[in-house]
Amino acid sequence: MLDFYQKRKLKGILLLPITRIILFLIVVFLAYSAFVRYKIAAEMKERREQAEIEVQELEKQKRLLEKKVDYLSNERGIEAELRRQFDVTLPGEEVIVIMEPENQQTEPVAATSSEKERPWYVFWD
Repeated sequence: MLDFYQKRKLKGILLLPITRIILFLIVVFLAYSAFVRYKIAAEMKERREQAEIEVQELEKQKRLLEKKVDYLSNERGIEAELRRQFDVTLPGEEVIVIMEPENQQTEPVAATSSEKERPWYVFWD
């Protein structure tokens, strides 16, 4: 019999309005906490993707710099950069300038007769 009265007492406590309000507030608090954690997780995922993209770009830049260091570490690369940036020549070298012949001029192509007959204010067909 004691069991029956305990169940009845528990049921009476659960049916009280204050108990329902407290349970509702607990559920709302848990739902809000879960939503906040979801937003944080989504933001962290986005940040991670951006960081991975940035790492890839930095690795690409590192490879390019390593190639440039290798190029400039030998004498041929240093000489090529000096010639490119400062127009340096060795003694005895001469400059060769290649020019196109001046007598080859292109003449304008004559317009077809259909283009001549159109009014001046028509821009499209």
